[in-house]
Amino acid sequence: MSELFRRYPIAIIFSVIAHVAIAAMSFIVLDSRPTEEQVGDDDEIILAELITDTELKAEMEELLQEIEELVPEEEPEPEEPEPEPEPEEPEVDPEVLKQQELLEQQRIEEFQKQEEELENQRLLQEAEQQRREEEQRRLEEEQKRVEEEQQRREQELAEQERQAEEQKRLEEERKQQEEEAEQKRLAEEVEQKRLAEEAERIREQEEAEQQRVAEEAERIRLEEERRVAEEEQRKLEEEERKRAEEERLRLEEERRVAEEEERKRVEEQRLAEEAERQRLEEERLAQERLEQERLEQERLEQERQEQERQEQERLAEEARQEEERAEQQRQAELAEQKRQQEKAAADAASAEQKATRARRLRIKAQLTQEYKQAIRKKVTGKFRTPPDLRPGTTCTVVALLVYPNEIVDVQVQECSGGGQQMKRAVENAVWAAQPFPVPRHKSVFERRLIFEFKPGS
Repeated sequence: MSELFRRYPIAIIFSVIAHVAIAAMSFIVLDSRPTEEQVGDDDEIILAELITDTELKAEMEELLQEIEELVPEEEPEPEEPEPEPEPEEPEVDPEVLKQQELLEQQRIEEFQKQEEELENQRLLQEAEQQRREEEQRRLEEEQKRVEEEQQRREQELAEQERQAEEQKRLEEERKQQEEEAEQKRLAEEVEQKRLAEEAERIREQEEAEQQRVAEEAERIRLEEERRVAEEEQRKLEEEERKRAEEERLRLEEERRVAEEEERKRVEEQRLAEEAERQRLEEERLAQERLEQERLEQERLEQERQEQERQEQERLAEEARQEEERAEQQRQAELAEQKRQQEKAAADAASAEQKATRARRLRIKAQLTQEYKQAIRKKVTGKFRTPPDLRPGTTCTVVALLVYPNEIVDVQVQECSGGGQQMKRAVENAVWAAQPFPVPRHKSVFERRLIFEFKPGS
C-alpha cells in the first residue's frame, strides 16, 4: 500500500477524500447560516438541520462532480445504490467484498492510466514549450545579430568620417610644418655660417695643438722603439738558447723514434707473416670443408640410388623384406655416426674461427695502443711546458682526423690539475705534431680520436 501511495499519491488522496465525504454526509450536514437571535453577550446559536436521503444523494453527486473536475479525463465512478437504513448491520458477503476489491483495483488502475496520460501530456507540453523557447531565443539572437551589424555599419561610417577629418587636419598640419621648416631653414643657414666661422677658428687652434702633440708623440715613439729593440734583442738571445736546447732534444727524440719504428717494423713483419700463415690455414680448412661437402653429396646420391634399388627388390622379392630393413637400419646408424663426426668437426672449425677472431682483436687492440702511444710521443715532443703546470696533470684530447694522418680539429676537453694555459699548451702541441703517425693498418684509424695526454710521461 505504501508503494502504491508513493507512486500514485494524487489518486489515493482523491479516493480517501471521496470516502470520507460520503461517510460524513451519511449522518449529518452542518449548514452555517447568519445568526438569527443573539442571546446574551457570549452565547451564539447554531442551527443544525437534518437532511433526508434525497438531499444526501444530491450532495454526494455534487462532491463527485467537483472531484471529476479536479481530475480531468477521469471516468466517473459507478453510482452506488442508495443505502437503505437497516436497524442492524447485515453480514458482509465475501463475494461482494471481492467484487468491491476488484472494482477498487480497477479504479486504481484507471487512475494510474490517467496519471500516465497526464504525465505524457505534460512532457509533450514541456517539449513544445522548450521548442518555442528555443525558437524565441533564436529569433532574439538573430535580432541581436542584425542590431550588431547595424551598429557596426554605423561605426564604420563614423570611422570613415573621422578618418576624413583626420586627413584634413593632417593636411593643414603638413602645410604649417612646411612653413615652419622654411623659416627654420633660413635660420639654420645663418647659424651654419656663424658655426663655419667658429669652426675655422677652432680648426686653427686644433692644428697648432696637434703639431705639439705630434712632436711629443714622436719623442715617446723613439724612446719606445729603443726599449723594444733592447727587449727584442734579449728575446732573440733567449730564443736562440731555447732553440739550441730543443734541437738537441729533437735529435735525441728522432734517434729514439727511429729505433722504436725499427722495432715496430720488425714486429709488424712478424705479425704479417703470422696473418699469412693463418690465411693459408683458413684456406686449407675451407678446401677440406668443400671436399667433405662433395663426399657427403656423393654419399647421399649413393644412398638415394641404393634406396631405389632396394625398393625395386622389395617389390620383386617380398621375402627379402626383413633383410633389407635390417640393412637400412645399419645404413642409418652409419649415417648418424658420420653426421655426429661431421658435427664434431664443424664445432672444432667454429672454435678455431673464434680463436682466430680473438687473436685478430688482440692484434688490433695492440696496434691501436701502439698508434695512440706514437701520437702521445710526438705530441710530447712538441709540448711546451706552461707556467701553471702541476704534477699529475692529465688532459683528455679529442682530435678529428682525415685518413691517413691529417688533423682537422683539436679540442682539449678536460685537464685535471691544469688551467686554461695548460689547455692551450696541449692544443698547440697537438697542432704542432701534425701530421700524425700513419696507422699500421686502416682498421686502427679512428676519425674521432680520443687519447689521454700526461706531460712528462
